[in-house]
Amino acid sequence: MPVRKESRWLLVMNLLKAQEKTTVLQSSLYKASVDKPGRRFHALFDKIYREDVLLVAWEHVRVNRGSPGVDGVTIQSISEGDINLYLGELAQELKEHRYSPKPARRVEIPKDNGKVRLLGIPTVRDRIVQAAAKLILEPIFEADFCEVSYGFRPERGQIDALDNVRKNADKGFRVVLDADIEGFFDHVDHEHMMEALRRRISDAWILRLIWRWLKAGVIVLDEREDTDEGTPQGGVISPLLANVYLHGVDKSFNEMRPKLGVITRFADDIVIQCGTQEYAERALEWLTAALAKIGLHLSEFKTKIVVDTEGFDFLGFHHRRLNPRRQKLSRWPSLKAQEKYRVRFRSVLYETGYVQTPDVFAQILGRLERFMRGWRDYFSHGQSSKVFQRLDFYSLERVARYKVRCQPKGKKRKRFKWMTFLVEMAKSRVLPKLSSPKDWPPPKYRGKANIQWRAV
Repeated sequence: MPVRKESRWLLVMNLLKAQEKTTVLQSSLYKASVDKPGRRFHALFDKIYREDVLLVAWEHVRVNRGSPGVDGVTIQSISEGDINLYLGELAQELKEHRYSPKPARRVEIPKDNGKVRLLGIPTVRDRIVQAAAKLILEPIFEADFCEVSYGFRPERGQIDALDNVRKNADKGFRVVLDADIEGFFDHVDHEHMMEALRRRISDAWILRLIWRWLKAGVIVLDEREDTDEGTPQGGVISPLLANVYLHGVDKSFNEMRPKLGVITRFADDIVIQCGTQEYAERALEWLTAALAKIGLHLSEFKTKIVVDTEGFDFLGFHHRRLNPRRQKLSRWPSLKAQEKYRVRFRSVLYETGYVQTPDVFAQILGRLERFMRGWRDYFSHGQSSKVFQRLDFYSLERVARYKVRCQPKGKKRKRFKWMTFLVEMAKSRVLPKLSSPKDWPPPKYRGKANIQWRAV
C-alpha cells in the first residue's frame, strides 16, 4: 500500500512538471504566431511526441473519460498499467513514423427531428495523439481566430456568445439572420480543410497526420466505411479543425465593406444581426455564396430572417425584444430546450423502473437534483423565472405520479392519488425548485479559468 501511494504522488509531480513545460512551449508558439501573422510553422511534429506533451495529453483524455474505440481498450485498463511505458511506446511509434490511426467507432445519437447525429469515437490511443496535436496547434491558430467565434475555444463559451448577441441588439441591430449549416461535421471537404491548415502549417508530417485522421474511416456493423468528407464528431481535434475551417468566413465577413451587420458564431450555429431587412437579405446571399466555396450549404428549414420582436432561438435560449420601444433583448429557455428537459427528467426518473425501497428512491432524487442543477446553472443566465415555475410543477407532478405507481400491489394497496403525494412533497420540499435560489446554494467561487500561454 505505501508503494502505491508513493507512485501516485510521483505521477502527480511529473504531471505538474509536464504541464509547466507544455505551457512554456505553448506560450512560445502563441507569441511567435502573434508577432508574425503570416508565419508558417515547419518544425512541429517532433513536439507532439515529447514526453511532457504526451503526458498532459493523456491527462486530458483521462479526465474527459469517454468510451473505448474499435479496439475495445478502455481508459481504465490503461490507467491500471504503467502509463509511462505506454506513452513511451506511443512516442517511439510517432518518432519512427510507424503510428497509424484506426477507424472510428460509429455511434448514432437520435435527434428531435427523427434524424440521427453520427458520432465517430476514436480509440483511446488515437485520442491521446489528437490531444497532443491540439496542444501544439491550438496556440498557433488562436492568434488568428476572430473575436466573433465562441465555440470550442479556451476562455470562451456559450454565455459569452449569448452576451455578445445581447450587446449587439442593444446597439440597434434588430433584424436577425438565424443561420444553421446543414450537417457541418458530415460535409467538411478534406481538400479545403488541408488548404486552411496550410495557411499556418508547413510541417509535412503534421499535415499527413491530420490527413490520416480525416481518412481513417468508421466501423459500421463490423465493416469499415471510407470517410471521403467530414470530420467525425467525437474526436479530440475535431472542434479545433472546425474553427480553422470556418475562420475564413468570420474574417471575410468582418472585413466586408460596407459592413452588413455583426456576426456571432458558435461552431456551426451562426447569428448575423443587421440594421435593416435589406442588409439581412444581402448577408444571407453573401453567407450562402461564402459557404458554397468551401463545400457547405445552409439548412433551408433552420435558416431564416426575423425581426427580434418576433424572436429567434440560439444556443438553447429564445431571444426576443418584448418592448419594441426598448433596446433590451430578453432571453429564456426555448420550447425545444424545455421539451429536452422533460424528456431527460422522465428518463432519469424511470431509469430503474418502479421501485419501492426508500434508499433507491433517495438515489433517484439525487440524480434528478444533479441534472436539475446543471440545467439551472446554464439557463439562469436569462429571464427564465416563469419557465422555471412551469417546469417546477411538471417535475413535482411527474415524481408524484411515479410515487403512486410505486405502491405495493394487491388488496392491501393504499389507494392514494397522485395529488396527495404532490401536496406532501411540496410541503416537505423533497425536490428542489428551479425557481427558488435558496434551494441552490452557489458553488465555491474558483474564478474564471485562464489559459496560461495567453499571458505572454
